[in-house]
Amino acid sequence: MHHDHLSSSVKYASHNAYQQQYYENALDKKTMQVAFTPYIMRHVERMWTAADLQAGQRVLEVGAGLGRFSVPLVERGLDLTCLDISAVMLERLQASVKKRHRTVTTVHCDVADAGSFIPAVYERAVGFFTLHHMHDLKAVFRGVRSVLLPGARVSFCEPVGHNPLYYLQVSLMPGMRWAAEKGFVNMRRRKVFSAMKAAGLKPNLHLSYGFFPPFVVNRPLGTRIEDALNRCSLLNPGHAFQIFSATVPK
Repeated sequence: MHHDHLSSSVKYASHNAYQQQYYENALDKKTMQVAFTPYIMRHVERMWTAADLQAGQRVLEVGAGLGRFSVPLVERGLDLTCLDISAVMLERLQASVKKRHRTVTTVHCDVADAGSFIPAVYERAVGFFTLHHMHDLKAVFRGVRSVLLPGARVSFCEPVGHNPLYYLQVSLMPGMRWAAEKGFVNMRRRKVFSAMKAAGLKPNLHLSYGFFPPFVVNRPLGTRIEDALNRCSLLNPGHAFQIFSATVPK
């Protein structure tokens, strides 16, 4: 099922257009494709626990893109709705889901406008590495909150804002642009939790984990080394990833 409702405000139109072009110019990039790699599945496992996901739940995925994380979530039995500002990417996501004989609902709109186009039926909302691309954290969380049921949980997996590896990645990786990625400097507990509170959400979890990029974690030795490092709490300040979570008051 597909719903096409791109109706973002003039205020965010330029930002959205840039982000949409940025991603649609990289549709065939390997690191954006659906894959059940150790790197992907580690993020899925962390989110599954942090967001308290369960098979059969109605879940909204924000900024789903090509379905890199959507497909593994659908495979686990979620009743998933995938939202994105790119209709092109959602079409490819649908194709990937159909290849696996699964179904998913897609919605083409700005998340800030979500409440105008989809009903408030969701028990969970999740996002993977998308929040730092959004135009306004408060507007995003207000949009997400508008489609969640009382007691629902919203969780976003993001890069750690102070980790220097992201600055190196943006500087050295072909195709990555600071103008599109710079929002990760705002991925800090105080800023994100403040925006959540302003949207009427109740922050209740912040956790960090992991150290390495995909090309390291997807190798057996890299996986073992990261597992060992994750067990050492003294190294937590060096974590590369984090999850912010909040609930809708009942």
